[in-house]
Amino acid sequence: MVKASRYFLLLITIIGFSIVLPRLYWTAFEQPIRPPFIGYSCIDHDFVLLRSNDGVTRTNSEGEELTRKEYESKLPLMYTRQLLMNNTMPDSVNGVEIDMHLISQNQSSFRLQPEEIDAPQPTLFPLYESQSGRASIEMPKDFFRITWRMEFINADSNKINEEKSRMFSTVLYKRGFKFPAKSINGIPTTRKSCDEGYFIIDSADQLFHVKMVKGKPYVRKVEIPDEIKFRYIKCVDFKDKLYYAYLFSTNNSLFVLTQYDYLLEKLDVENINPERDEIRIYGDLFNYNVISLHAGSITCQTLNKDFKKVDEYKENWKISEDRVEGKVAQFLFPVQLKLVDENSGYIRFFFKFNKTLKWLILSLVLAAIQFLIIRKRNRETKSQLIDFGIILIFGIAGFIAVNFFPNKFFK
Repeated sequence: MVKASRYFLLLITIIGFSIVLPRLYWTAFEQPIRPPFIGYSCIDHDFVLLRSNDGVTRTNSEGEELTRKEYESKLPLMYTRQLLMNNTMPDSVNGVEIDMHLISQNQSSFRLQPEEIDAPQPTLFPLYESQSGRASIEMPKDFFRITWRMEFINADSNKINEEKSRMFSTVLYKRGFKFPAKSINGIPTTRKSCDEGYFIIDSADQLFHVKMVKGKPYVRKVEIPDEIKFRYIKCVDFKDKLYYAYLFSTNNSLFVLTQYDYLLEKLDVENINPERDEIRIYGDLFNYNVISLHAGSITCQTLNKDFKKVDEYKENWKISEDRVEGKVAQFLFPVQLKLVDENSGYIRFFFKFNKTLKWLILSLVLAAIQFLIIRKRNRETKSQLIDFGIILIFGIAGFIAVNFFPNKFFK
């Protein structure tokens, strides 16, 4: 029993140091990479980049450096106030007369990170009144879930509102909804201009729009091709009210769902994977910039207002594993363990195994040092074979563990 408790302590120690040591190393030696901000100029139809690594630099896609005034003048829809103050704001761009209201109406900003997808999801949702007649949206007293039916639960009494549950469930069933729901997607907050309810994927991968209008259920099935399946839907609340949501499919395509006519429009972009990349979408009067930020690259695909690609810019850099600090880490750690990950919202064990065998060099050196320690303590080498194995497999974490809790059970 005592021996078993020692090996249990060794395991805990190895896990602890496999978390702490890599974290201390990367905190001390990692050189963070700041990706550039990429904009698309509606003036000369070229990309302009803002970098903030060693000071702030502004360039075009060819690397030619720009002054601050030159940079701002190429992005009049972003630096409108500054250009107005400088009296350098153009009267028209691309034949369109500049109107401040029009600029504001067409501006949009969207961001989706992988940690939002791989994260705990709520199971209860508030269903707001979409036509309350009030100037602001009010929080309802009940929340709903969709399992074998759509159930509304009173937040004060924790009791199910049977009448409301039957009313909504019946309408869903008549519209062809297959229970339970796979995902429920909306904007569950009162801080929005209006309420448009939720877009729900049922167990048959059908898409439905569900909201409450004057206390009654509004349910509409959205027609989508059979070959398209969505992995994630992110609803938006933009001023132009052109579409309800961005929809990310399982084949890495991106769609928008238009308001009023429920048309599914495919954006002319490639390799959109929100489970791996951070996705940013900036819209203005003329274009949409769809930016994918990966560990070692950034890609900006610029679309016109018809969602057709007009230009693309891509930039790559060395990831941490390919730089000096990463190559040194390959000698130090057989495995790196984390409790949190930048691509996940969960707290759990995240393993990163060494793709090379360079760590064996340090493990062999540490095993040799352990052999000298054992000889100095006049212990039998044969009785310490398990400890040698632990050091060879787990490297520096194993070496610390077996010396933290030395083997005293064999003479």
